[in-house]
Amino acid sequence: MRKKEFIDLPIKSIDNILNKDISKFEIEQLTGDNNGEQIIVEPHRHDFYHIMYIKNGIGKHSIDFKTYDIEPNMMFFVSPGQVHSLETSIDTEGYVISFDSGFYHLSDNFQKLLDYPFFHSISNLPVIHLNEINNKIQPVWDELYEEYNSKTTDKNNMLRALFEVLLIRASRAYEKPIESVKPAYLTYQLRKLETLIDVHFKEYKLLNDYADLMHISPRHLNSLCKKALNKTVMSLIHERTLTEAKRLLLFTKNSVTEIAIELGFTDTSYFMRFFKKHTSLTADTYRNQNNIV
Repeated sequence: MRKKEFIDLPIKSIDNILNKDISKFEIEQLTGDNNGEQIIVEPHRHDFYHIMYIKNGIGKHSIDFKTYDIEPNMMFFVSPGQVHSLETSIDTEGYVISFDSGFYHLSDNFQKLLDYPFFHSISNLPVIHLNEINNKIQPVWDELYEEYNSKTTDKNNMLRALFEVLLIRASRAYEKPIESVKPAYLTYQLRKLETLIDVHFKEYKLLNDYADLMHISPRHLNSLCKKALNKTVMSLIHERTLTEAKRLLLFTKNSVTEIAIELGFTDTSYFMRFFKKHTSLTADTYRNQNNIV
């Protein structure tokens, strides 16, 4: 008999991150001093990405109902909507990063998160076993943590640059083949939707568009998103559109009208209302306050 997924799992939101000076990014250190207690995290989902680096310690980490042994020098990757739980030894040391896709995609780069093999949660293993060849990865974690806790004015830019270095080094260390275990249905559908939105968000703006592409009903698709992320499909479309709008405002000299057209808005004034509704700033004000180009 097929094992049923948890139904009413709590969903943790990136909006609950306390450091408001940094947009949708947090890094925490596991120091090995946990008041003499194990780290135990009950099954839950996130609406954000989660990366864990284990320098020392042992335990169990379950991702989408598949359990992995925790050993020293390992990295784990959890994508939005996946179920995961954790139990580690008292002496566990390392780091944990939580971030929203917008934090990464706001950088002036052409690499996408889904280009990295460990975020292909449809088919690939979400774990890396590091060795002496990969000894350049830990210093990047250390520098990220140091930068995150610094008082520098350009912290976000430096964090994004260091974070991309971390992902590239992790990608080079990734050696796992295609996973033989079939992924959970919800994870499969979420990754499929995320990929479709990333490709089509400029031309397809409605729930029905993506339901048609996925050959499921709009109601069912929205239900999947609500269950996994506590968000609607329209929220995901708007988030991806807003991230691209910010990138174009920061890293190009195109006019607001040109950006609106590029993003598939037929009415510039509607784009301006859309941007202000989601950021509380006009597009011009956002560009001037974050003057990069």
